[in-house]
Amino acid sequence: MGRLLFRISRIKVMGVFVGFIFAYFPFLIPIRKIKQNRFAVSMNHPSASYPNHVLVIPRKLARNVFCLSASDFVEVIGMAIKIRNDDHRDFVLLINGGSRQDVMQAHFHLFTENMVLAKGLSREAGKTFEPQDVEFWEYITSNLHELLKECFVTEQSFSILVQFEQGVNPSVYFI
Repeated sequence: MGRLLFRISRIKVMGVFVGFIFAYFPFLIPIRKIKQNRFAVSMNHPSASYPNHVLVIPRKLARNVFCLSASDFVEVIGMAIKIRNDDHRDFVLLINGGSRQDVMQAHFHLFTENMVLAKGLSREAGKTFEPQDVEFWEYITSNLHELLKECFVTEQSFSILVQFEQGVNPSVYFI
C-alpha cells in the first residue's frame, strides 16, 4: 500500500493533495512515522535509495524548497538531529529541486553517508553553521536564487546538501 501511494504521489498534479495530507492529516498516511510534531513528520522512505533512508517532510503546503522559511529549515534539521541522536556515523540531509524533485511537496532525504567525501566536494565550498541558527537559514532562504548562481548550479536541477560529521559543525553545499 505504501509503495502504491508513493507512486501516486509522484504524479505532478498530486503535489497540492500530497502537501495538504502532510500538513493537516499525516495520520492518514499508512506508513509508520519515526517522529512527528506540528512542524514536520518523518518516516522510512517507501522506496529507499540509501542506507537508513528517511523522509522528513515539513507539515505545510510547500511545493518546493523556495516555499520554505528559515524556521522550516531549523525545524527539519532539529528533527533530523533527533532521529540520528544515538547514531555516531556521518549523515546527510538533502533536498532536491527542479528536475531532481520527483514529488511536488518539499521534502528532505536523511541518510547515513558522507557525501562530501563520496562526491569529492571541496570543504571550502560548504557554508558552516550552528544547527539552530535561524539567521543563517534566513540568509539562505532569502538569497537562495543568488547562492545557486554563485555556485554555478541551475535552478532547473539542483540539490541542497547538509552534511553532518562527528565533531564539527554541519555544512551546506549547493550541487
